[in-house]
Amino acid sequence: MMRFGRIGITRPEHFPKMFRMYEPTNRTTPRGRALIGDPVYKGTVRCILSIATPQEQERFHQIGVTVTHTLIQRGAPIAGEQWQFALVKGGREVRHFRVQAVHNKGEIDIDTVYYCEERGDLRRASESI
Repeated sequence: MMRFGRIGITRPEHFPKMFRMYEPTNRTTPRGRALIGDPVYKGTVRCILSIATPQEQERFHQIGVTVTHTLIQRGAPIAGEQWQFALVKGGREVRHFRVQAVHNKGEIDIDTVYYCEERGDLRRASESI
């Protein structure tokens, strides 16, 4: 099944999916030691999930960052680096992603690309929401 989207023909894998967003709660002690707390739920957003191209993976690998997927969101950025996105299916969080970089294409707030790394260690209990 194909339909026409904003840019042209859209395939089912390009349909936006629901994600939950979490902001990290990192803070420092008076001595400067970093403390990592539980992420804070910030809401839901619809994004298109895709696998990062080999060129994108290589570009970020050169600066020491692992990128496995991209999330494309309509509008201005609403999340920052180190934020976490959780893909929601059937009311459950099934996949988790950590944002490595944010790109507001052209700085005109039409589309935002989040370059993410899929992580298996970010699982959390859904009842905390």
